[in-house]
Amino acid sequence: MGSSPATLRHQTQTDPTLERYRDRAGQGPGDGRDDSIEWEDGLLNRYTNRGDAQKPRAPHKQLIVPQAPRKELLRLAHDIPLAGHLGMAKTRHRLTRAFFWPRLSEDVREYCRTCPTCQKTGKTGDHPKAPLHPMPIIQEPFSRVAVDIIGPLPRPSATGKRYILTVVDYATRYPEAVALSNIQADTVADGLLQVFSRVGFPQEILSDQGSQFTAELTQQLWRLCGVKALHSAPYHPQTNRLCERFNGTLKQLIRAYTQERKDLPHLLFAYREVPQKSTGFSPFELLYGRRVRGPLDLVQAQWEGGQEAEGLPAVSYVLELRERLTELTAMVQGNMQAAQAQQKAWYDRSARSRSFLVGQKVLVLKPQRQNKLQASWQGPYRVVTQVGETTYVVVSCTDTRIQRTFHVNMLKAYHERPEMVSAICAPATEEAEQFPLVDLPRIDGRPSGVEQVQLGEGLGPHKQEQARQLLQEHQELFSALPGYTSRAVHQVETPGQRPLRQPAYRLPEAVRESMQAEIREMLELGVIEPSASPWASPVVLVPKKDGTTRFCVDYRRLNDCTVTDAYPMPRVDELLDQISQGHFLTTVDLCKGYWQIPLTEEATPKSAFITPFGLYQFRVMPFGMKNAPATFQRLIDRLLDGLQEFACSYLDDIAIYSQTWEEHLHHLGVVFARI
Repeated sequence: MGSSPATLRHQTQTDPTLERYRDRAGQGPGDGRDDSIEWEDGLLNRYTNRGDAQKPRAPHKQLIVPQAPRKELLRLAHDIPLAGHLGMAKTRHRLTRAFFWPRLSEDVREYCRTCPTCQKTGKTGDHPKAPLHPMPIIQEPFSRVAVDIIGPLPRPSATGKRYILTVVDYATRYPEAVALSNIQADTVADGLLQVFSRVGFPQEILSDQGSQFTAELTQQLWRLCGVKALHSAPYHPQTNRLCERFNGTLKQLIRAYTQERKDLPHLLFAYREVPQKSTGFSPFELLYGRRVRGPLDLVQAQWEGGQEAEGLPAVSYVLELRERLTELTAMVQGNMQAAQAQQKAWYDRSARSRSFLVGQKVLVLKPQRQNKLQASWQGPYRVVTQVGETTYVVVSCTDTRIQRTFHVNMLKAYHERPEMVSAICAPATEEAEQFPLVDLPRIDGRPSGVEQVQLGEGLGPHKQEQARQLLQEHQELFSALPGYTSRAVHQVETPGQRPLRQPAYRLPEAVRESMQAEIREMLELGVIEPSASPWASPVVLVPKKDGTTRFCVDYRRLNDCTVTDAYPMPRVDELLDQISQGHFLTTVDLCKGYWQIPLTEEATPKSAFITPFGLYQFRVMPFGMKNAPATFQRLIDRLLDGLQEFACSYLDDIAIYSQTWEEHLHHLGVVFARI
């Protein structure tokens, strides 16, 4: 523990949360209380009676802890290996054996609830399943079908087929299956065309998110055929339960007849002939309106003797078939509604409605673990949007480029702890240069102008003089004061996000003057201004190897909820190939280039940063914001539009290259005029 006995005594005597206990000290039990408070050596102790009148026991002594060291005690009682990340009751018992403070139970409950390790490890019942939402009942045969793939099979067929494409109709439960040699998109598309050539093209098709179903070839086939593609959420096969259940039955049939090498159509006939529990009728009967003769019907006919049935006229047969199908449709709809109600009542016995808000952080259940000792949950992720009643689109809090869709049963809320920031003063190391924040440009007040431009020694006196004359003609470009451009603005889009306000980080006394100097210079340049924004990001000063400090704004929380600007960045290897074509090369560093791009009115309050000296906001684009490189690169690309034959850029570095010196002077003049 970092607190010394003297510090602990001082905190005990001044902590406002212990005022009630200081007033009670020395009064003994009373007013229905079974505890007493006593001063001992400048510390408060609490005594409680643990026995009764028949078996008195020594009072239990607990040290009353002030507010400052409580977090460290909670960490020692829960986080360290000797504590074991046990539950709330055991953590509370471990603490109360020696310590006490007001609202200790609530603090323990909140600490354990927000423990990242415990949340990712998970336990039984920490994410109850959501209530079942039945699929809509389809009445028209083959208007909606479900598709899936079985395989690879352990033993391929004689023709090398290792996969089975299954198609099941939602209205009649009629299955189709096609053997495939592989599951590439073109092979799967051919198999589906074989099925649809027999039963017609559906209006909707439900599948999982396998690459063969989401490929552009498959999607183009759906568009050409007027089919609406529906996809189930990953790792939630219940959405496509109809096809999954048929797959299980078909695999059982295949296992049972492996030795006989029965053909697939024989197994399909066996499934189509018997009634389904949800409909009460066989798929054959619902599709054809009559029973199909099977092996047992043939035996019966042989034993009873062949009797020819009376034929019906075609019109009478069609009318009778239509009436029969109408009756079957009504009966099936009633049977399916009853089956769905029964299944929902059974499933919802332990279900509980759960929902998440857009922007809320969640953990995602790992579908497969390599071993039982791995954590069950991964994340945190952030909810981007809600699709339907039980499906959400989430992105990683560390990489927002890839969106993933999950069912609510795969998610649980992630509880964050209030940020605790400590100031650390340490000598600069090599790792300090890799601090994951972007620093603001330093303004040191040194003169900046044409005199500061470095010319290559290999140019010779004559060429150097020509270069200086050109620089003098454009000397306004080399001012130390940043200007403003009207060609671009930077915006920060955070749809649906409430303002994020973080507390100021603790600032070591040794660097307070350095931060104040940075703020004064930025105020004088008009880069920042005092703010009353509800947004606030903290500032940190990071030591550098040269002994100076780096001024950084921690925009990570803001960046997590900012919509990504996907503007492409140049490839460095291509730029190097490009500039290698020239014999003369000049590089222009657009120092303070970010500070020449103004912020939009909506983005200005979001740029606010908090310091011990007040709240400020940027008037121009600051470093460290998520889309700042894209905004700046877009501006430079517009600036150099049409000059790609001799100029290229990577962010604030522009390279001008030419074959001859005369061309180079002309190219420099053109670029300077554009700037």
